[in-house]
Amino acid sequence: MELNQVKLKSILSTLTQEIKEMSLKDHFYYWICPLIILSLLLLFYFSGIPPLVEFVSPKENWEWGVLENLQLVVIFGIFLLSLSGIFKSNDSVLKIGFFLISAFAVFVFLEEMDYGAHFIHLINGTRESYLDKLTGVYNIHNQGNNAKIFKRSIYLVIAILFIVTPYVGIFKRNKYIEFLVPRPRMLIIVSVLILADFIPRFIVMLNIRQDGGLGVNIGEFSELIMYYLFFVYLRNLVLKAPQGVAKGSK
Repeated sequence: MELNQVKLKSILSTLTQEIKEMSLKDHFYYWICPLIILSLLLLFYFSGIPPLVEFVSPKENWEWGVLENLQLVVIFGIFLLSLSGIFKSNDSVLKIGFFLISAFAVFVFLEEMDYGAHFIHLINGTRESYLDKLTGVYNIHNQGNNAKIFKRSIYLVIAILFIVTPYVGIFKRNKYIEFLVPRPRMLIIVSVLILADFIPRFIVMLNIRQDGGLGVNIGEFSELIMYYLFFVYLRNLVLKAPQGVAKGSK
């Protein structure tokens, strides 16, 4: 019990020191910007004012709303950052890593827009995707239990990467793994992510305000912050890339 208390104090001390070292620009990136955007989206969504609710989640197709399209913007930003990492890095292993991230970003981007189905529906009113035409499958993440598997896998990665690795020395014994270890301050965005998942569900569960129409897809708010979390993480990696892996995560 005492050992756990010591570890907790050490983690809090490290995080507190990180926060003290943050500039105003850092504070903007790590919590001011995502919190303002999240607050506005929630305010509009639960406002009960039709135009504001429709702005976030249109009744005809919530995929047309600003919430879903902000996700696409952030994912596209991740793609651009990964391309930047390829050109900025002097290490072939890192170049390959950034290339794989760019390829994965393209996959997630296409999945989020259902391979063009959102825009096809908007233009001509039909619900079909280019993947559906080619393979007979509308998208991949909604097949079977794929959505749950994907989300739980991502949450596990977030827990290990942002909550565990910054505070466990064993992850810094390999230069490439050390390069990937995020700074403790990333825990701030993880906290915003938890709020983004908890607050809308809490409001709906206790019937505090009327649900704006997402229903079972209420987790879209947390998805936006999740993508932003990885955007900031990747941005930090790209900034370190020219220094090489020898510099690690410092």
